[in-house]
Amino acid sequence: MYFDDPSEFEEYLAPVGGDVFIRPAKGSVFNAEICMNRLKHAGLFEVSANSFKVEKEPQGEFYGLSIPLSASFTVLESGRNNVFDSSSAHLLSPGHSFDCTAKRKCHFLVTNFFVEPIIDYSKKLLQADSHNLQQLNSNISFLTQTGSDFLRSVAKTWSALNKKVPASEIILKELEDELLASFVLYVSKDMYVGNSYTCDDPYHISRAEEFVRENLKNPITRDQLAEVSGRSIRTLSRAFEKKYGIGPMAFIKQRRLDSAYLDLLSAKSDVTSVTEVAFNYGFSHAGKFAIEYGKTFGESPSTSLLR
Repeated sequence: MYFDDPSEFEEYLAPVGGDVFIRPAKGSVFNAEICMNRLKHAGLFEVSANSFKVEKEPQGEFYGLSIPLSASFTVLESGRNNVFDSSSAHLLSPGHSFDCTAKRKCHFLVTNFFVEPIIDYSKKLLQADSHNLQQLNSNISFLTQTGSDFLRSVAKTWSALNKKVPASEIILKELEDELLASFVLYVSKDMYVGNSYTCDDPYHISRAEEFVRENLKNPITRDQLAEVSGRSIRTLSRAFEKKYGIGPMAFIKQRRLDSAYLDLLSAKSDVTSVTEVAFNYGFSHAGKFAIEYGKTFGESPSTSLLR
C-alpha cells in the first residue's frame, strides 16, 4: 500500500503498532509504501519511505525488531542517538518508547513478537521457570552466530510469506517456530537457564523421536519437542547431535524424506503425484524436494514412483 498522508499511515499501523506519530524527517513531502503480513504470534511488515520520523509511546504488548535494508537509521535512547546499519537492528522492548529517524530514502523490515506467546514459548523451549525478557539490549548484532541465525530466520519467513504460491501450513508453522526460537535463543544467550540436565538420557530423547514419527505430516515445533521430552531445546539438540550427528530439526527433515520415499514406492503413479507427496511432508517446492531426495536416495522421486 502507498501513503502520501502520515495520518493515514498511522491509522493503518494501529492494529500492530498501537498509537504512533509519523511525519517526514526531512522536508514536508511524505510518501511511503508498506507491505504487511501476520502470523499467529508475530507480525512482519516492510516499509519504504523518502524520509521517516516515528515516535511511539511506551507499550506493553510486543517486542519490535527493526532491520535496516538500505540506509541506516537512528534511534534516540537515554538522551543519545544510536545508529543502526546493515550489521545491526533495533529491538524495542515492552515498556519502552520508540523515537526513530531516517533522514534519507529508507527501507526496513519490522517484526513484532507478541509478549505473552514469547513468555510461554520461552518457558517451553528452555524448560526454565522464569526469564526476565523485559530488560533487553536494544542493539541486536548480526555479527554473532545467534544474531546471524536470527536474521536468516526473519528473512526466510518474510520470503515465504511473499511468494506467489502460498506456503503450506507445515512450512508456515515451522518457519514461525524457527523465528520465535531464534528470537528466544538470541535474547536468552546470556541468561541463566535452570533445570540443567545431562544429554545422556535415552528415555527423554526417545519421547521426542516417538513424537516426530507420529507427526511427520503435521507441523513439528521446537517448543513441542521440548515439552514432550521434558528437556530444554539446547539439551535436546546436544542429545540428537550425539546420537545422530545432526540436530532435531534436521532429524525431522530426514525422517520426512524417508517416509516420502516409502510412500512413493508404494503409490500408484496414476493416483499419486510427486508434488502431492512432497506437499504432504512440508516441501512446498517440488524442485527443491527432488534435489534433497536425489542427494539422499540416489534417484529422482519420479523414478521411485514409477517402480
